[in-house]
Amino acid sequence: MNIEKLINDLAKNIAKTVLNKKEESIEKINLSNIGSGDILRIILKRLVNDGDYNKAENILFEAINKNNTEEIYQIAFDFYNTLLEKSDEELEKGNFTSEEIYQGIEDIKSIYFKTDKYN
Repeated sequence: MNIEKLINDLAKNIAKTVLNKKEESIEKINLSNIGSGDILRIILKRLVNDGDYNKAENILFEAINKNNTEEIYQIAFDFYNTLLEKSDEELEKGNFTSEEIYQGIEDIKSIYFKTDKYN
């Protein structure tokens, strides 16, 4: 088996699925340049597209607890901003509410600013 071919096929499938790109528009993805933040963004985007907001939020908080960085903080706010664009009906289908979004934002702020980054 050719590992590089398998990885490239996987990258193409991820791009097609997550980014909704057509085969001919997919460029070769250099996986050595993909960081944990990029992977987290891809996972969250996929879960949000699937309407699995609670699972996405759980994964986000696991990532924050493991690696509380400015990059993760930005990913968290991007995640919640994406959810704020959803209608109440979309959120309800995903068993989520706008109140949970605002609570999540407050939780992220308290976790991030509780660290010694600004002391």
